[in-house]
Amino acid sequence: MSNALSTVVIVVALLAVAFSAVTALRNRPMGWGDLAALGVLEVALIAQAVVGFVKLSGGGGPSETATFVGYLLAALVIPPAGAGWGVLERSRWGPGVIVVAGLAIAVMVVRMRQIWDGTGG
Repeated sequence: MSNALSTVVIVVALLAVAFSAVTALRNRPMGWGDLAALGVLEVALIAQAVVGFVKLSGGGGPSETATFVGYLLAALVIPPAGAGWGVLERSRWGPGVIVVAGLAIAVMVVRMRQIWDGTGG
């Protein structure tokens, strides 16, 4: 797993959190900017998944491969689920869902990094 790519994913997730938190605090429903932030986050997660699977297939990787793959695949589902829920919730809580989703992604990427490095277990 790439340290640089992990950092990019975490930064993008936290930027999406910040943008959606401002939207929620302004008491606005989710808009195109929130969806765009989730789209950029999903692209970054897809890149991370590709790099992760390539490195796993190359013989490298953590001792807890199943756990790592579970985190990798689960992280791919969270942004689309958050977008769907946010679109259906037309109050300030729609962007609030994105805040929670972005924070969950950031924590999951940190945990994936720990699993990859064999620390924090």
